[in-house]
Amino acid sequence: RAPLYPYFLALLYKIGGTSIAFAVFCQHLLGSVTSVLLYFLARELFSRRVALLAGLLAAGYWPFLYFEGELLIVSLILMLNTACLWGLTRAMKTGDKRLFLAAGLILGLSAIARPSVLIFIVVLPLVLRYGTRLLARADAKPSWGLNLALVLAGTVLVIVPVLVRNYVVGRDFVPIASQGGVNFYIGNNPQSDGRTAIVPGTRPDWWGGYYDTISRAEKDENRQLKPSEVSNHYFKRGFEFIFSSPWESLKLFSWKFYNFWAGGERSNNKYIYFFWDLSGMRKVPLAGFWLIAPLALLGGALQWRRRVQLAGLYLFVVSYMAGVVLFFVNARFRLPVVPLLIIFAAYTVFYLIESYRLKSPGLIKTAAVLLLLGLAVNYDLFVFGENKTKEDSISHYSLGNAYLKMDLKERALSEYEKARQTSRRYPRPSYGLIERNVNYNLGLLYWEKGFYSRAIEVLEPVGGRDQYTLIAWDRLADCYVNTGRPSDAVRLYDRILAVESGNRAARIGLARAYRMTGDLPRSKDLLMSELTSSQSTDPKIHFELAATLEKMGDKNAAIQSYLIAAANPGYQKNAFLRLAALYQQTGRADKAAEYMKKAQAAGTANTRFGSGFKALNQTP
Repeated sequence: RAPLYPYFLALLYKIGGTSIAFAVFCQHLLGSVTSVLLYFLARELFSRRVALLAGLLAAGYWPFLYFEGELLIVSLILMLNTACLWGLTRAMKTGDKRLFLAAGLILGLSAIARPSVLIFIVVLPLVLRYGTRLLARADAKPSWGLNLALVLAGTVLVIVPVLVRNYVVGRDFVPIASQGGVNFYIGNNPQSDGRTAIVPGTRPDWWGGYYDTISRAEKDENRQLKPSEVSNHYFKRGFEFIFSSPWESLKLFSWKFYNFWAGGERSNNKYIYFFWDLSGMRKVPLAGFWLIAPLALLGGALQWRRRVQLAGLYLFVVSYMAGVVLFFVNARFRLPVVPLLIIFAAYTVFYLIESYRLKSPGLIKTAAVLLLLGLAVNYDLFVFGENKTKEDSISHYSLGNAYLKMDLKERALSEYEKARQTSRRYPRPSYGLIERNVNYNLGLLYWEKGFYSRAIEVLEPVGGRDQYTLIAWDRLADCYVNTGRPSDAVRLYDRILAVESGNRAARIGLARAYRMTGDLPRSKDLLMSELTSSQSTDPKIHFELAATLEKMGDKNAAIQSYLIAAANPGYQKNAFLRLAALYQQTGRADKAAEYMKKAQAAGTANTRFGSGFKALNQTP
């Protein structure tokens, strides 16, 4: 990955003591700076009122606000790109060579945050050639070639240290980052949908996908690969798809182009609309792409007569869009063009106001064009499922995981239930990726709370053949015992032991299940065997053995085992209660009263094994 944002985040953590809230606050400050910079950029090319409205629209553009709250690169590159374009525009107006160099330095910083901005260099000669000629002072001699050299020099000055560092550390020629080829293949392969950031056939979790992507490339090449070689491998595979399937590739590019201009905000890591709703902000009427894009497209058409003067804006939008569509499209990848779209949108607003004031005969035609553009952009919102409740099951699951990791189990349980209920109401294929994890964690939460029937309902379909399967079976067997189904528990414990014969929890549970079925000798033999092979003071074994001995009528032996179990705080309350009952049965009322008082003073019993929750956003 490009290194600037991790270093930027590290700096914020150094200042704020690893506070995420402080980092988010600083990103909101960056967003404010971007709005001011956008005002200055628009002021160079448009009127003051257009510039002011552009700055205000940027300050209230809701996807900007959303992504400023995420620990992602967006807020940083928006500020850098806007600063770069303002610096270039100002430099072309004044002819100040230092500004050209400064703009190049800022472009270099943006590149080491996200290298895709470097596609702007392809069109930069046109921007400088025509922009310098039109914007420079009348007495200034256009020297766009020198200006281009200064911008490129500034860009290279920033990138070279990263290149050198990468070579020193990795002995590999990687100018900035090495994921370009992988991203290119993600967006250009027979299974690509143009937006999902997963290499086909790899695990959908972060590290699983990372290692699978490398191993697949090395398997294809039959050798160990450096990062640049992995990238080159996937670039080659992406181009093979394009040239071998031109019609399919063209349809995919068309779909990505549509997604770039569609009104919906397509997620890459979290469902944007779910979390925006969660904050209550969706009820606040803020501008979004649905509004800015139609206005900007109309404004771009209305200003076409100034296309040479505005070449920097037009060419940045077109080149950056091409760079995104060449790979894959989602909300945050298209955001860098939005500040420039906002400028055109602000111009359109005042154009319409002025046309209305002057009763312009072309107003109806212009309004009709705007309406058509609005329908074209926003048709997507009517069919885009991600902004509707039916897509919320995965988000509820993710939120449940977050609560579980914070040990807020009641909230976690609520979110897992919402995920399950949403999926039942709106069945979606994507829920299959998380269904097992939802059932597993929900089952363990219900088991902890003693809601055994509910736990059975969600644990029975967990399935699988991994360590989580054994844990699910163990909890499910315990639920069977507690709901009067000890025979089912015996069968399930036998399955666990067939897979893992040394599973002590399963052996103790099996002994308990035997006791519940009335097979007391087998229960006792199994527990005595466990005492022989483990520490003789294991409280769980002694507690279960005491219960079996008690049921067999051997009260004195049961008392001795309960006393040993009571030495562990987790078993004291239950052990003391049973001791009080046994002493009462044997005619020792004084001892019975003593242990009843101890039971009342003891804490809540905790006779269960560890929870073993699985709060991972991945396919089990």
